[in-house]
Amino acid sequence: MTEPPRPLRVAFLALDPDSASARVRVLDRLPGLARLGVAGHLVGWPRGARKRRRLLSALGEEHAVVLHRLLLGESHAARLRRRVPVLVLDADDAVHLRPSGRPGGPLLGAKLRATLDAVDAVACGNATLRDAFRSVHPRVRLLLPACPAQELAPRSPAAGPLRLVWTGSRSTLPYLEAIGPALARLRDRVRLTVLADRSPRLPLPCAFTPWSLAAEERALRAADVGLYPLPDDPWAAGKSGYKLYLYMHHGLVSVASPRGGSLEALAPPEAGLLAEGPAGWEQALARLSEDRKLLAHMSLRARRRSLALHGGALRERALAALLRSLWRNGGGRAHPPQRPGASSTGR
Repeated sequence: MTEPPRPLRVAFLALDPDSASARVRVLDRLPGLARLGVAGHLVGWPRGARKRRRLLSALGEEHAVVLHRLLLGESHAARLRRRVPVLVLDADDAVHLRPSGRPGGPLLGAKLRATLDAVDAVACGNATLRDAFRSVHPRVRLLLPACPAQELAPRSPAAGPLRLVWTGSRSTLPYLEAIGPALARLRDRVRLTVLADRSPRLPLPCAFTPWSLAAEERALRAADVGLYPLPDDPWAAGKSGYKLYLYMHHGLVSVASPRGGSLEALAPPEAGLLAEGPAGWEQALARLSEDRKLLAHMSLRARRRSLALHGGALRERALAALLRSLWRNGGGRAHPPQRPGASSTGR
């Protein structure tokens, strides 16, 4: 058994290094990993065959490569497998599906098979993904999303309308718009702030702000409740629930659909309420609007849960431990053959 080098050099390879998921799941974690002896850096997967060949050659200098939501074709996966000692797939979304929730076509299926055959382990962002990938790979680990663990000033719900916030993008705005009728029935009891890259189409007034990190921080500090609506489909079920961890970090009570990492994040009703359908959303929000003592208690529990989940750099420690364990065991180049695939991963 060979002890891993220190620092362990790790490249995180992402299709879009500027994406929100790359920021929160990779870039924000690099300082904590560095303190644990893991020298990580984020690399974009380039366009063009020549640039990709050049990058794959350069990655041979790394001790490990983590594919962040990136599936590789057979030739690229095989070449990377030959060059790096440790190779991991980080799946914080249902990468095996289209955003519509339907299984991917032949190309996506081929990339999924090639990537799973090459990697030593799969790190998943929620239990639904973990269970799906366990049917097609022998080494699967649950690595929940992480938020900062620093203390924030205690908060108390303000008098007046319940202050709601939703943050996302144009691709997920339809999830919020789907609960518009429920929100409209509470228009006299709530005030909604929306951060995105386009304004929402809702049957009630809202304060819309173009998304930015600074604007998001201000909105979260000024809200009481964070909204996390999701449709009932396999793509949404694969969401890791980062928004919920962000809400909890700021002491917000969450109201969420019962999927997409909600159960792991909230342990309901500890840090939030689950809502299904228009009546369920209206009931949950009306309850919090009417019972401000409950709202205050749940806000405190949300902060405590956030600190328990993210204190001590738990995600960074878990990832560092996984990489070192794979190194000690010589990587997984000879991992057991894949078991027959399940329909949930499109295999």
